[in-house]
Amino acid sequence: MSAPDLIGYGLLRPFQRGARDFVAGGGAEAVKSAVGQILGTLGASATTQGEIPWRTELGSLLHLLRHQKNDAALQELARVYVTDALQRWEPRVRVTGVKVTRERQEGKDVLTIRVRYSITPASGHALPDVQQDVVG
Repeated sequence: MSAPDLIGYGLLRPFQRGARDFVAGGGAEAVKSAVGQILGTLGASATTQGEIPWRTELGSLLHLLRHQKNDAALQELARVYVTDALQRWEPRVRVTGVKVTRERQEGKDVLTIRVRYSITPASGHALPDVQQDVVG
């Protein structure tokens, strides 16, 4: 069995139309897409309803950090929100690191999140680590 067979196959994000349907892929590419989808989806919290009506809990709480003071506490909350969301919603991923930094991009202060994780397919054999940036 190849890596895509062990890890799975599905739609890739950002969603794009292909020749006949939406673009799909497998393996690490599918997992990377799923991680981006989870972290980019507004999950339900004590003060907000989740983004997906039929599964409001799905997603992360990163949206709660918008318009907050960009300090060390915010960075730690971002790290916790990323780790918690991926542990809950993506069983193929084992988070090995989350680096949250404040950066200046196009004249604005932004929070940059870099997630490092290993992919563990059903076989239990981990694949090499993947690093993925989350747009802040």
